[in-house]
Amino acid sequence: MKTIALNRLNLLAIPRGNGWSAQQKVMFLAELGKMGYRLSNPVLLDQASEVFLMDYKYLMEVLRKKKGGNVKYVPLFKNFPNDIPEDNSYFLKRIFGYLGNVLSLFEDGVELQNGVKVPKWLFNIYEFGADPITQMQSRELFDLAVRENSSKPEDTNIEWVELTIVFEEELQEELRTYLKDLVYSRSAIKEELHTDLSQLINFFGVEELDGDLIVFKETKALVLAYLWEQGDYAAIEKLTGNAIDVLRMFASLTGTDVSLSENIKFPKLSRKERKVILGILEHSANLSEDLKNYKGLWLEIGRYIHPSEYAKQFPATAEVFDALRNGKIETYGSKTERFLLLNQVNSLLKHLNNKPGVFARKLHEVLRRFPGETEKVLRSFESIIAKLEVKNLLMLRSYFNTINEEEYRTIVNKKGKIKVIPNNAFAELTEGQIEQILEIIDRGLCTKLAKKDSWVGQKIWIDPGLNNYTVPLQQRKASDGIITVGRGSRIKVDFDKVLRLFVYWKEADQRTDLDLSVIQYDEYWNCLGHVSYTNLRSNGIVHSGDIQSAPHGAAEFIDITLKALPSEVKYLAPQVHKYCGNNFIEMDCHAGWMLRKDVNANMKTFDIKTVENKFDLNGVGGYAIPVIVDIENAEMVITDLYVSGRNFYNNVEGSKDDVSLLCSQVTNFVNTRPNMLELATFNATGRDAEIIDDQEGADITFGVQGCTYNATDVEKVLAELI
Repeated sequence: MKTIALNRLNLLAIPRGNGWSAQQKVMFLAELGKMGYRLSNPVLLDQASEVFLMDYKYLMEVLRKKKGGNVKYVPLFKNFPNDIPEDNSYFLKRIFGYLGNVLSLFEDGVELQNGVKVPKWLFNIYEFGADPITQMQSRELFDLAVRENSSKPEDTNIEWVELTIVFEEELQEELRTYLKDLVYSRSAIKEELHTDLSQLINFFGVEELDGDLIVFKETKALVLAYLWEQGDYAAIEKLTGNAIDVLRMFASLTGTDVSLSENIKFPKLSRKERKVILGILEHSANLSEDLKNYKGLWLEIGRYIHPSEYAKQFPATAEVFDALRNGKIETYGSKTERFLLLNQVNSLLKHLNNKPGVFARKLHEVLRRFPGETEKVLRSFESIIAKLEVKNLLMLRSYFNTINEEEYRTIVNKKGKIKVIPNNAFAELTEGQIEQILEIIDRGLCTKLAKKDSWVGQKIWIDPGLNNYTVPLQQRKASDGIITVGRGSRIKVDFDKVLRLFVYWKEADQRTDLDLSVIQYDEYWNCLGHVSYTNLRSNGIVHSGDIQSAPHGAAEFIDITLKALPSEVKYLAPQVHKYCGNNFIEMDCHAGWMLRKDVNANMKTFDIKTVENKFDLNGVGGYAIPVIVDIENAEMVITDLYVSGRNFYNNVEGSKDDVSLLCSQVTNFVNTRPNMLELATFNATGRDAEIIDDQEGADITFGVQGCTYNATDVEKVLAELI
């Protein structure tokens, strides 16, 4: 529980006692400071118990890992960033060294444990953290570099992360609140949080949770899995609303994909449990449709739970399974397309009213197909708008707000992969139609939010800077790291310092080569050049060298002196390419950025206290685009995306055009996606609060940090504001 509090809430749990000595406090605060952590309430150390020291080493390791300081970082070029070899000369030396080893031409030299012999006249082996010829890791060179780096001085810059002391008796209440934020989230939470959620449920149970507030299907699946293991079938029957809930519960029980975007497994069921499942299906809404959507899986499950054997007890379920086996189920989607094809607008609208979510997704198409029926279509849509979730209304509002102006539409799927398509699928709507739609959506949002706790009489302050943060509605595949915000959010960065990008990976079961690179673009997203393993330097940018294996944990760095970049460079697009080997998610792999004042080979290459953001790479694409650097606005744009690519052909030269299109769209997400300023304003308006300009006089505040609701409080935002 203490680990969850520290990782997710930046809460440091300490038992209450008689206080620490002055020496203990100084040593503790100094060790925190060396990692870039400080306490918001250090005065409470005067009431802390020395028993905390029993957890001290473990919690320090948790904090080190949080910033990526739990592993060793060794670049290829130990003299990075001062002395990087010239590309062509270094390449020719490598070729000569390779041929010399193959042909046994070298009689003397340093022979590494991998069998490669490096002549002293070809390379000074002690300038490298890996074999300079093959660029494969070598244990002796790795260990030597680690020892040398440990004695180097640290940077003077510190990027602070603030921790708050809570006494252990207060910790449970903090974690109960966090559990409710997770469970009541009305959109996807990060997959990495599922483990935390399961641990919290196992610790606290579910008795204090309100089942009516558990609306997001994937989160509900974790609660259902807990109840299943407890044998509380009555509670399960109360929480499950359809057959898809059952599939998600099965996925959670078997450790497979609760989003159902990948194949899942189902557990072995006793006779009693089979009857429980059949009973749930018997009373499920849209049973035929749900079974048809996952036909292959349900046919397999059907062979195991034997619905025909219980046909008298569960007749509707047995009938649907029989129709499923014989291919006689007509889906809701096929009926929708039939009404559209036959131009039966009245039947179509009546049909769509049964599924508000589908109506919302089809609204543009229906308006396009029936231009003379705008009033009728919009009246019908408004009649069901109260049944739509706030998140869907926000997305719909952004869609129609930009549908006539944007050249492309951008889709991020459940796996965190991005797709950009031309925005020419539908004809433009008239300004009058757009205005009517937005008025309906705005009224719907205020009506929905009015059902939340009233803020009548409350004064609300909203930071205008929240227009730079998107609402975090697609968190399922979001990277787990220090900073968590919606994709496309813009974080201010001190560009007076040197930006040092880093990636670390340790291969799992096969040789794995990752490549850190960065592409330079002008204001129109035309490529101006790149820095990667094929081009180690450019004006203001330098690469630490390409390591091609990671049995001991490999690292690559890129230093960017932002003030030294050519004036025409407006954007930088860092990427991590997987050239070969394990997927990102299959190994220990993370990336991030530091802000450095002292950048030379005599300083520590990785300095934990200068890390501003560290995040795990957890996707399966050919390459990752974790961030975009907006030079003109001095901002890091959080992209957190994975793009398909081909192994052994994955490099920056082959991706620059795709990256240009993708990144140009993501940098505009704060305009084409719901942003936090809009969400805060709608909540204040819908819940009858008074918006004021004075933060000090406000009862409730919205901002980036230090407020009632912060842009980084993702789970709280999803639970209480959506």
